[in-house]
Amino acid sequence: MIYLVCFCITLLLLLFVVAYEKAIDVNIILLMAVVATGNGGYYALTCSHNLEEAILANNMSYVIAIFAPLILFLIICNICRVNIPKLASSIMYGIQIVIYLCACSAGKSDLFYRNVEFYKNGSIAYLVKEYGPLHTLYLAFFILYTVAGIVVAIYSYNRRTVVSHINIDIILFMDLLVVGVYFIERFIFLHIELIPIFLTISIAVILIPLIKISVFSLHSNQNLLEYKLNKTGYIAFDKRLKFMGCNDYAKVLFPELETWELEKKIPAGGGKFNTFLRQPLMKCVESITSKEKAESAYEFRGQKFFYEIMPIYISGQLLIGYMILVSHADSYEKKADLKN
Repeated sequence: MIYLVCFCITLLLLLFVVAYEKAIDVNIILLMAVVATGNGGYYALTCSHNLEEAILANNMSYVIAIFAPLILFLIICNICRVNIPKLASSIMYGIQIVIYLCACSAGKSDLFYRNVEFYKNGSIAYLVKEYGPLHTLYLAFFILYTVAGIVVAIYSYNRRTVVSHINIDIILFMDLLVVGVYFIERFIFLHIELIPIFLTISIAVILIPLIKISVFSLHSNQNLLEYKLNKTGYIAFDKRLKFMGCNDYAKVLFPELETWELEKKIPAGGGKFNTFLRQPLMKCVESITSKEKAESAYEFRGQKFFYEIMPIYISGQLLIGYMILVSHADSYEKKADLKN
């Protein structure tokens, strides 16, 4: 029954963070999904009637042990403003996926479990496992990400203007509490898994500082991004100058954009875009020799607008297109005043 309660609590927490996804970092949603799935696996394991059902439920429960340490590490890095390249995080996720697939081989090979047996104590089912060589690999990465999170937190303790010690202390304490319970279980054989209970409590506690950080973050808060989008027009083109899209404010400034087809060349003829921006865009494309942006202004019906034309690169090297940013003079000058 306790596992069902844990599963329901984490499911409700997952629904809560999804409902407020605009103000919450994607890693938090991913962490909640992983914990909810794992808790569902623990509950299903206790209700299993045979070895096959128990192994399937056990595979679900391993979602927590394999992915939660990595996600927590990435969350700590995000909080501490330690940049992890996308390629590196993709490789880390790839390794964990391979380890998880190995864990799913239980009962079919002896790589992760040399032997696994099904037992039932009253109404509670459980597995007795003899670990294989790849389980050691899983354990190594489990420890690695936990230690890495601690190292990042310690490194960031001197950066008081960037990191809140209170938030880091809460997250690290609850993380280490769960890890400690996990290793205690390894040395003291129990028919009841304690991890779901302590993990559910930890996630509920950790969620408070995580939400606070996300809501007030100037880097990941979607509400702040939407506010900026409503003040600046964005128009995107690929490197062959095919129209790739724009935001709503750009359509207000250039109504003809409503009729432009995606991934088609800029239509000839009239329109404010062709009048004010087409030639500067062409000139920028022809003369671009660096990653610097072109800036200028135009006037329309007594109002002044500033625009920026900048190249878009992948990994800082491969040119894939161009972005035009257009702002009313009032917004642009206020932004300049803030910078000064």
